[in-house]
Amino acid sequence: MVYDLRSFIQRLEQDGELLRIGRPVRRRYEVAAVMAAVERERKAFLFEQVEGSPYPLVGGLLNKLERFGLALGQDPARFGDAEFDALLEQAKASPLAPVEVAAAPAQAVVHTGADVDLDSLPVPVFFEHDTGPFITAAIGITKHPDTGVYNVGVYRTLVTGRSECVINASSMSDLRQNYAAWEASGQPMPIALAIGCDPAMLTAAACKLPPGVCEYDVGGALQGRPIELVKAVSHDLLVPATAEFIIEGMVDFSRRVENLLGEFAGQYGPENAPVTRVTAITHRQEPYFYSILAGRNPEHNTLGSVAVYGVQRSVEAAIRDAVPEAKRMHVFLEPGLGTLAHVVISIDKQSDDQPQDIIRRAFAGGGHIFPVGMIVKRIIVVDEDIDVADLADVEWAIWNRAATERKFVLIPEVQSWELERAAKAGQKSVRVGIDATMDLEDVDKLIRPVTPGADEVRLEDDVTPPSGKQSAA
Repeated sequence: MVYDLRSFIQRLEQDGELLRIGRPVRRRYEVAAVMAAVERERKAFLFEQVEGSPYPLVGGLLNKLERFGLALGQDPARFGDAEFDALLEQAKASPLAPVEVAAAPAQAVVHTGADVDLDSLPVPVFFEHDTGPFITAAIGITKHPDTGVYNVGVYRTLVTGRSECVINASSMSDLRQNYAAWEASGQPMPIALAIGCDPAMLTAAACKLPPGVCEYDVGGALQGRPIELVKAVSHDLLVPATAEFIIEGMVDFSRRVENLLGEFAGQYGPENAPVTRVTAITHRQEPYFYSILAGRNPEHNTLGSVAVYGVQRSVEAAIRDAVPEAKRMHVFLEPGLGTLAHVVISIDKQSDDQPQDIIRRAFAGGGHIFPVGMIVKRIIVVDEDIDVADLADVEWAIWNRAATERKFVLIPEVQSWELERAAKAGQKSVRVGIDATMDLEDVDKLIRPVTPGADEVRLEDDVTPPSGKQSAA
């Protein structure tokens, strides 16, 4: 089990999984270009010299699921999506409350007043139309002004000056709700960014959690011991004690900044957020600055999969409420298919009108974290012989079983997620339903060729070993 970022960096270097870049590298575009080249090899990286900064920059640490397994004390060779999802659900069901400590490595060095300097951090500019340098691997920490409940999430942060930044919150984030509550209260809002937390805490921060469940508690459950927190030096928020850097600030709701950053689906994402005035920066001795390459890149998208599990569960639960006759279902939410989800539902078809009815009911589903119509672009209904989790099999069904225009449903003017950049006025866009089932009159001629017993064959039982290598048994 890994309990802080630097021990994980050391483990990756020992395993030959981390590459060091020793030459000076410019933070505008060049850092990102080298990051991309290293991540294509699924390696982690450490920049020893980023021009204009005294701090080394690390990243690519969690750019494949096996690394999450390693960091969370699991067997990396057996750690896939199903295992990760199950581990997260177990942690949500068995939260472990954090503990407060009096002193912390994260506060070994303290900068306040005129010594605050965000420009000293090696924050990259990733893409040509980005508004500026973005902190991408920090977790943002706030409390609700009325309930005192903590929210911890991963929020992209634009650096706008030595002592100012803009911490963005999407419309579906808890931070957006906290912003609204604090602004309505008329009180100054404290906020903190923790950079270089242990992998369990970063993972918990990326989760979409039910109301009332705190990310600190889930992080503790993931690492098997309570997260250690320390009181911030300039306000009363509790922050991770083993982080590499802590940036503390107060939100100024009188000023807001529009900004763009290249996002996970390979397009730019717009945001508008209030300015944060930085009141303190603390860090460990000889700290590492952690950065995640934004856009459609491995670590960004792999970390994003943590949030995806929660979105998938929400969408499936909403559709099952609306379509109880659904047999199997799979929710595809991946960058190659855009920013919205694609859902495949299998049914025991009873009439040719049934699939279209199911499509309309499914798109109207709600009552969970996300309204289905807002987050889902396409719903495909298939017969039970189609593997709903195999996109190639689903595509086969579409193009072999949908022969008339009535098999396709277009629902116009649906309110969409803000990351669907192609949406038109009012953030409206079309939704697509496809009936990829066999018409009942065609069932006999559209049956797939199947070899009985093929799924039960185990080659290891049938293949004779090469001569001279027979088992001793």
